[in-house]
Amino acid sequence: MDCFLKRFIQDEDAAVAFETVIVFPLLVWAWVGTFTFFDAYRVYNTSIKATYTVADLISRQEETVYGSDIDGFGEMLSAMIRDHDGVQMRATEIQRRNDGTYTVIWSHPTGTLAQLFDASLPAYEDRLPNIALGERVVIVESFIDYDPAFNLGINDLEFENYTITRPRYAGQIPYDDGTAPADPDHDDNAT
Repeated sequence: MDCFLKRFIQDEDAAVAFETVIVFPLLVWAWVGTFTFFDAYRVYNTSIKATYTVADLISRQEETVYGSDIDGFGEMLSAMIRDHDGVQMRATEIQRRNDGTYTVIWSHPTGTLAQLFDASLPAYEDRLPNIALGERVVIVESFIDYDPAFNLGINDLEFENYTITRPRYAGQIPYDDGTAPADPDHDDNAT
């Protein structure tokens, strides 16, 4: 019996196969965990850049911005983030009054978000920059639901992004909550 045990301990014929059985699951777990972590980072990083891009586009508008335009910007935000259904956005223009308080000029949300009203602004005042009296700024907020592909330590997340920009070419962004006016050159009866 002693000889059999000694021979078994010294035998190295199946060492590689045995090591593979032990190490392979650990390698797969590490690879999947790395993929999950970097995918979450990619979505977070892309969502920040996409929010800045939409805010910049809104700030450059010289003509009236309609509610349908903001909805389109929300769809563009979703397309830039890629493959995420839970993308919502809210664009709001606020003004600092002469008494130092802030007021909402207009607000347009997408998805199930609510509009921003004057009553909601005290929660935002610590994030607002010190702007001049009478000046207006546009706040763009995005909310992205992230569900990891694999459940390896990262739970479902919601990435919230918040950016403020000034109107580029005018003191304000004209807004109309209706739909864009019909194109006068378009004929619905044309074939």
